[in-house]
Amino acid sequence: MAASAVVLAASCAAPALALSDVPASARSGGLTAIGLTSDQRLVEFDVDKPARAWSMGKISGLAGDSRLVGIDFRVQNGKLYGVGDRGGIYTLDARAKAWKVSQLTAALSGTAFGVDFNPAANRLRVVSDTGQNLRHNIDDPAAPLTTTVDGTLTNPTTPPSTARGVTGAAYTNNDLSTATATTLFDLDTMADRISLQSPANAGTLAPTGNLGVDAAPDAGFDIYYNPATGMNHGFAAIGTAGAYRLYGVNLLTGKATDKGSFPKKYQVTDLALPINQQ
Repeated sequence: MAASAVVLAASCAAPALALSDVPASARSGGLTAIGLTSDQRLVEFDVDKPARAWSMGKISGLAGDSRLVGIDFRVQNGKLYGVGDRGGIYTLDARAKAWKVSQLTAALSGTAFGVDFNPAANRLRVVSDTGQNLRHNIDDPAAPLTTTVDGTLTNPTTPPSTARGVTGAAYTNNDLSTATATTLFDLDTMADRISLQSPANAGTLAPTGNLGVDAAPDAGFDIYYNPATGMNHGFAAIGTAGAYRLYGVNLLTGKATDKGSFPKKYQVTDLALPINQQ
């Protein structure tokens, strides 16, 4: 793949989007991603051809929310989820219809957010550009179905300072194996860099490297894990020079490699890659 790859060993009422919804031709030609646009549409695109993104539909069915702020696929069931601006949590079908399944019990704080599922803990992580760091239990009966407010995202400055640019978050090693560890990476649009968030619940950030791109405040970030090869591939939707483009991201150096622009009518501000494509 053109995107940088690393091995990180240590570290609904309607059918939701999953690999079965992706045409076979797209699967054989390369990885397919789902994007959330600035005008609240879901689009589908090949990561090697973002300019050919096509609309799946306008987001509908929100209850108590006015828009979605982030999306991610959940390895436990393969479904696509979205988080609303007032904390609603939804599954999304192939026509962008939203079905509410849960609700954050802590209010969101910020204007741009990162959303990703922890595959090992089966919890939804939500971070924001105010340093907010949330962990939500959607449906695990072994624990309260509530939101935990974790430690504020903190940069390793002297003295430590709140990170106010984290608008993308993604976990590595997205599988169901109990032997596989997972690591949380963040995309910081204020510092234009990738950081390791560890411990994730503490919110402590350790920069891994600069993007090399002057990023707009709101960015999308996801990591595709190939269980056959054990490789993790980072992808980001980043606004630069007034338009959003797709980038491959080297998680260990932070370097972003341009993979092309999105159509002007579909400015993708967040993205999620279906699980187990290759």
